[in-house]
Amino acid sequence: MSRSDWQYVDAGSGVGHLQRMASNAEYNRIQAAYRAYIDHCRNCATCAVDSGLCTTAGTLWTAYREAHDE
Repeated sequence: MSRSDWQYVDAGSGVGHLQRMASNAEYNRIQAAYRAYIDHCRNCATCAVDSGLCTTAGTLWTAYREAHDE
């Protein structure tokens, strides 16, 4: 189960608000999944032309979206 915290965000000239912040572990997991996708796309000849054609890029993107949505 992922953990999140609430943090007060100052609005500057008015009433601020509470914003949900991801825990460090959750943030690191999301960033690692995104980094894997970006690294693949940078080094893949197929992705250089069209990442929609690369099944590996699709799998990595799905893993990132699932990590982000949890």
